[in-house]
Amino acid sequence: MSEEQREILQMVSDGKISADDGAQLLEALKKGEEKRREMESPARRVKEKKRQIREHKKMVHINGLDSMRDIGRMVRGIVRDSVSGIDDEFEEIDEDMFENAEQLEGSLDLEEGTELVLKRRVHRHNRNSEGDLILNGVEGSTLEVLGEDSPDVRIYRDNGTVYLKWDKGDLSLNIPETVENVRAKILGGNIILNGVNAATDIRTMGGDINLSEASKAFRAKTMGGNILINLTDDWDEDSRVITMGGNIALSICESTKGSISAKTMGGEITVQEGISGLTESGHPGSSRVNIDLSGGEDAPELRIKTMGGNISVTMFGTESVEENNVEKKSRRKKRKEKK
Repeated sequence: MSEEQREILQMVSDGKISADDGAQLLEALKKGEEKRREMESPARRVKEKKRQIREHKKMVHINGLDSMRDIGRMVRGIVRDSVSGIDDEFEEIDEDMFENAEQLEGSLDLEEGTELVLKRRVHRHNRNSEGDLILNGVEGSTLEVLGEDSPDVRIYRDNGTVYLKWDKGDLSLNIPETVENVRAKILGGNIILNGVNAATDIRTMGGDINLSEASKAFRAKTMGGNILINLTDDWDEDSRVITMGGNIALSICESTKGSISAKTMGGEITVQEGISGLTESGHPGSSRVNIDLSGGEDAPELRIKTMGGNISVTMFGTESVEENNVEKKSRRKKRKEKK
């Protein structure tokens, strides 16, 4: 048994991923190994050895990989990035601070520059506590809980940070434009963001992530789920996306400025025809694509990575972009008038 297989089985044993997610990762690893063995068959080895001698220095310089054997190291890197990343750098909510916390009833007014931290911890033996988190960006300064069947949400304030905690069920919130940062973490559910005008750090295990109209910096991580991203034309901050056992679909507009780096192992990368600045590299079992849309100017970077999944990059038209720009300018004007 390889080290990568042991790592995946250990994650299943520890409850970090489900048995189904573990099976998907093992299958992706198996496909990568099959491609590697095919490349190392006696007939192919002779041919490849000659090519590798000629291309060795170039490969090291361009790809940073000495040979196909480095795929194992790539797997371990993705495992560390995604698994540890679910918890790393995410501030734990101290349960003690919620002992006398009030319950959030309906709506709450938030000041400009507020940081919002959302967290629901799910015990892996109690699957009934699963639920989705839906965040909708709205004008104004009012945070609002939506739905008659919304779960009980407790709130704790610490200077400019507002902490929200709930135990189970779907939670839908209106996130006002006065919120500057949103950090959200759940186990066992999907996270959906619709036009949230704030920098975001969102993480889930066993669920999908959908970022619609992403305009600020974002970090998105999941295990066993897919990630869908739709960038606005004014997105201008470095961002990062990671998943294991899932696909990533990125949609950009024609005026997007930035550098996109996409990497997959055990999957394929497809880029819509007509998208410029494309360069491809990689080895059997792992693919890399870089898309330079900077136009020679300083521009943000979006890094995308998956193991056992596919990546697609598509472009949408400009009509909806122009409509969104008019709405955004109107909202900004109103905010300045209020100040």
